[in-house]
Amino acid sequence: MKRHFFLALFFLAMALAAVLPGLAVHMPHKPEASAADLLPALTSTSQIIDAVIALPDGRLVLEAPPWLGNSSPQLSIGTPGESSPAAPYPDADWNAADGDITHRFVAVTGITLAKDGGLWIVDSGVPDREKPPVAPARLIRIDTATARVTKIVSIPPSSLHPGSIVGGIAVHGQIAYVPDSGVAGLLAVDLRTGETRRLLDREKALTAGRPIDAAAGVVKARDGRPLAIDASLIAVSPDGNWLYVQPYCGPLFHIATSLFRDPNSTRTALQESATRWYKTHSLGGLTVGPDGTLYWSDVTTGSIDSYTEGRIPHHLITDPRLRWPGGLSLSGKTLYVPASQLDQAARFHNGHSAVQWPVTVYKFRVPDDATSNVLHK
Repeated sequence: MKRHFFLALFFLAMALAAVLPGLAVHMPHKPEASAADLLPALTSTSQIIDAVIALPDGRLVLEAPPWLGNSSPQLSIGTPGESSPAAPYPDADWNAADGDITHRFVAVTGITLAKDGGLWIVDSGVPDREKPPVAPARLIRIDTATARVTKIVSIPPSSLHPGSIVGGIAVHGQIAYVPDSGVAGLLAVDLRTGETRRLLDREKALTAGRPIDAAAGVVKARDGRPLAIDASLIAVSPDGNWLYVQPYCGPLFHIATSLFRDPNSTRTALQESATRWYKTHSLGGLTVGPDGTLYWSDVTTGSIDSYTEGRIPHHLITDPRLRWPGGLSLSGKTLYVPASQLDQAARFHNGHSAVQWPVTVYKFRVPDDATSNVLHK
C-alpha cells in the first residue's frame, strides 16, 4: 500500500512538471554512465575548439573562434580516430586570416546542421568581443555534399544594436533563429528573402543575470570583472514548434515559435511565451535529438545531461576530462563534445594561456534509457 502511495505521488509530480513551468524534477546525482564510456575522438594541439558538428559521413566540423585567441582556420574538418590534422573547411580561402571579407570568415560564432545537409554558420563580424565589429553580420551556408558555399544571408544593421554580437543558430525549414549575445535579443531570419525580425529585445529570459561559473570558479574578463554573456545557446524542437534558449549562465527557457510567425504578436504575448524550462548551470552547448530530447554540456560540473520532452532529467556523465565541455552534436546514439578549456584561454589569464594541450573532442554513447520519461534514481 505504501509503495502504491509513493508511486502515485511520483507520477503526480511528473504530470504537474509537464504543465507547471516552475515545477521540474531535480537532476539525479548519480550518473548513468562511467568514465569508460567517454572516449577520445579527435585532438588539436593548437586550437581551442568550442563546438563540433557531426556530419552524416562520420567526419566532424570543428569551430575555433578568433575571440579566444585562435589562429586560422576558424572552421576545420577531421575524421575521428585519424592522426592527420584537421583541414580548413570548406577550404583555405574561406579561412584566410586577411583579404576580401566577402569571401572569408571574419568571426565564426555559431554552427548548425540543417536537415537538408546544409551547414549554417553565424559570422558575427566581431573577432574580439571587447571591440567594435569589423564586418557586417551574416549567415553562410555550406553544402556539405560538395563543400561549397552556396548562400550568404546578410543580417540587416537595423536588427542590431551598438554592442550586438550574434552568436549561436538553430534552423528549421527556411527560418533561422539567431540570438544576440551582446545585447539580449532573438533574430528570426527568413533564409529565402533575408527578412529579419528582432524579438524579445532586452528581455529578461535572454539576459545574463549572473556571471559564467566554470568548474574552476567564476570566469573573469580581461578587466577583472565577472564575465556575463547574454543568450547564445539555442536549439529548436524537431517539429519546429519550440525554441530552447539560454544565456551562458542559465536558466533554460522554452518559447513557442508560432508567435514569431504571427506579425500581429504583441510584445506582451512574446514576453509571456518565454517559460523557464529548467534551472541549469552555466552551459557550453545545447542540442536536441530527433525525439525531442535535449542534451546539454554543463561547464560548472563537467557533465553531460539530457532532458526529455516529458521534462524528465537524466544525468548522463560527469568526468574531470570534460573541462568546459562545449557545443555538442548528436549522431545516432553518439554525442560528440569538445573539452574546450575555454576559460583557460589567454584572454582570461593575463595574456598567458593556461590550456593543457591537446584539446580533445570526446565521443560518448548515450545510454539507452536516457530518453525515457521515467526517472531512474
